[in-house]
Amino acid sequence: MSELKRELGLGYATLFGVGLILGAGIYVLVGRAAAIVGDGVWASVAFSAVIALSTALSYAELSSMYPTAASTHTYVREAFPQSGLPAFLAGWLLFFGGVAGAATASLGFASYFSRLFGLSGWEVAVSIALLSALTILNWWGIKESAALSAVFTVIEAGGLLLVSALGFLFPVREPGYLSFNPSVNPLLAVMVGAAIFYFAYTGFEYQPTLSEETANPERVIPKSIVLAVAVTTAIYLLVSVSVVRLMSWEELGESKAPLADAASRAWPQAFHALMAIALFATTNTVLGFLVSSSRLAYGLAKEGVLWEGLAEVDAWRRTPYVSVALSGALAAAVVLLTDYLPSATGWRISFGGYEYQLIDLVGKTASLAVLLAFLLVNAAVVALRLREPNAVRHFRIPLSVRNVPLLPVLADLLIAVFVAVSFADWVVWVSTALTAALGLALYRKPVSRPA
Repeated sequence: MSELKRELGLGYATLFGVGLILGAGIYVLVGRAAAIVGDGVWASVAFSAVIALSTALSYAELSSMYPTAASTHTYVREAFPQSGLPAFLAGWLLFFGGVAGAATASLGFASYFSRLFGLSGWEVAVSIALLSALTILNWWGIKESAALSAVFTVIEAGGLLLVSALGFLFPVREPGYLSFNPSVNPLLAVMVGAAIFYFAYTGFEYQPTLSEETANPERVIPKSIVLAVAVTTAIYLLVSVSVVRLMSWEELGESKAPLADAASRAWPQAFHALMAIALFATTNTVLGFLVSSSRLAYGLAKEGVLWEGLAEVDAWRRTPYVSVALSGALAAAVVLLTDYLPSATGWRISFGGYEYQLIDLVGKTASLAVLLAFLLVNAAVVALRLREPNAVRHFRIPLSVRNVPLLPVLADLLIAVFVAVSFADWVVWVSTALTAALGLALYRKPVSRPA
C-alpha cells in the first residue's frame, strides 16, 4: 500500500494551523462577545487564549509522542487502553466537527460571495461548487493545499491587521478598557464572553492530523501548534483592543459584520475590502477542515476502527483519495440537507424563544463535539504522565506537580464551565448524542492493535 507523502515543514504546518484558527469566527464572535462584556472585551479574548493554549499544549505533548494522522484517537486509546470506545468517540467527534465546519464555512463563503456579486438565491450552488473545487485540490496534493492555505492565511491575517491599524491610527472614540457592561457582573461577563470567543481558537486540534505528511513530525507538529496559537492570540488581542476604538460595544453587538462595519467608520471603502477578505478566510477554513477531516478518517481506518477502504492511498498523488472523497461528499450532503429538509418538511425547533436554523444546530453540535473531545485529550495527557512517566516526549507541558501537568487540569475545569454556560439547550445535546450514535454504528473493533 502507498504511504502519504511527507512534504510539510514547520512553516507550512504553522500557517496551516493559523489559517484554521483564524477562520471566519473572529469576524463575528468579537461582536457577540463585546455585546456581553463591553469595552473590556479584550479580557475575554485573553482569558479564552489561556484556555486554548492549555489544551493546545496537550496536543503538542501528545503529538510529540504519537505522530499519527489518527491523532486524538491514538492519544486517548494509549491513555485508556481498557476500552477502545472513548478513543473512537473522541476521534469520531473531531471528524464530524471537521466535516460540519467545512459545510458551515462554505455557506459563510456563499453568503459573502452572494452579497458581493448580487447572486441572491444561489448560496447552496456556490457552496457546493466551492466544496467540490477544494475536494479536488485536497486530492491533488498536501503541498499544493498547504501552499494555497498559506497564501490565504497571509491575506486574512492582513485583513485583521488592517482593522487594528485603522483603530489605532484613526480612532473614532476613546474606549475605557476596564469599562464593562454595567448590566452584568464584570467577572461573569468576562467568563461568558470567553466562552463565546473560545470557538474562534478552535482549529489547532486538527494540526496533528498532518503528522504523516510532515517531515520530523514529533518535533515539528508540537512547535507548529504552539506557534499557531501564539500568532493568532497576538492578532486577536490587537483586534479586540482596536475595534472598540472604532465602534461602541453596543453597536458591535448589533452588527452582523462587526469588523467590516467598524473599519468602515475610519475608511468607508474598508467594508467591501473586508467582505472580500472574508471570502479568502472562509475558503481557507473550508480547505483546512476538508484536509484535516480526511486525514483523520484515513488515520481511523488505518488503526482498524473504521472501514479499511478509507485508508487507501492514491499511488499517483500519494493522498488518501477515498477519505478525501468522503469528507467532501459528507460536507456537501450537510449543506444540501440543511437547505432542503426545513423547506420540504416544515421542520422547526425552538429553545428559549430562539428558533434554530438547521445549519446553526449543526454548527453548535460540532462545537460541543470538539469540546467533549478536548476533555478526553486533556485527561489523556495526565493519565499518560502517570502511566508512562519515562516515555519519550519531544515536547513537555510546563508547570507540573509530581509529574502531573497542571494546565490540562485547569483547561478541563474551565471547559466544563464553558460547556455548562454555552450549551444549556437540550436540542444540542440530543443532536450530539445522535452524532455519537452514528459513529458507534460505524465503529469496528480492531482484531489486533495496529503496529
